[in-house]
Amino acid sequence: MHSLTSLAPLGVFLAAATAASLLWGRTLWYLAEHSPALRRVVFFLMGFTRRPPTQVKSMLLAFVYCGLGLLAAGLFAIGLGRPGSQGIIRPGPGLFVLAILGAAGEISLTNLLVDLVCRIPGVGGPQRLAEMNDVPWIQGVRQLPAGLAPLAAALGGMTEELFFRGVLQRILTDRLLVPALVAILIAGIFFYFEQLLQVQTAFQAIVIGCSCVAISAIGGLLVVLTGSIWPALFAHASFVLFFMTQGSEAPATLRHKTTGVASR
Repeated sequence: MHSLTSLAPLGVFLAAATAASLLWGRTLWYLAEHSPALRRVVFFLMGFTRRPPTQVKSMLLAFVYCGLGLLAAGLFAIGLGRPGSQGIIRPGPGLFVLAILGAAGEISLTNLLVDLVCRIPGVGGPQRLAEMNDVPWIQGVRQLPAGLAPLAAALGGMTEELFFRGVLQRILTDRLLVPALVAILIAGIFFYFEQLLQVQTAFQAIVIGCSCVAISAIGGLLVVLTGSIWPALFAHASFVLFFMTQGSEAPATLRHKTTGVASR
């Protein structure tokens, strides 16, 4: 009986995190593809801007995506136990170097994982990486004004990091006393689940999965080792910006194999 009672908070947490990840990922998909209300809002906002409807829609969806993530983070922090404040709001000294190393690690590990996966017979070679441009959120980012696209992409990544590592993982380790490596794994599974709801093909799911493994593993370790969310926030934002500046969200080393353009 005591063991069941002690597992009850974890069960509630897992159910709530599943629901939040589902709603977050699927709400964006529904608004982008099937919501007549969003279309009406887009046309209304077009009366205040000269931008085309695709840009207005993408800006609105980016705002909604970040807003939903921040709302979920706040609700979890209030309802399931606020994690230690230093990891959320106060960057510690000397974390910048770790943040840079984390960003480099996420980029390199993603490239390695996708490279290895593309070598598996039946998965498809690097030539299929063009499919990544059809992922809805990547399409949306590409439709944003040039000056706004990097900011929106970075803020989206930071919002994800705040929720999955800064709140979910910290609740698991600080409140539910789950071992750190298990907490990293659980938070990473929820992160991938939320991302999986926004892809359209199995190959997209595989590539996104490789990036989720890299971001979750390295970001999670940064949170555990430093006690701060800031290095993980910086690493995730840098990860997104790196692939955007490469001209594709697909891993740069693989794009080099298909285009002949050396990656930086």
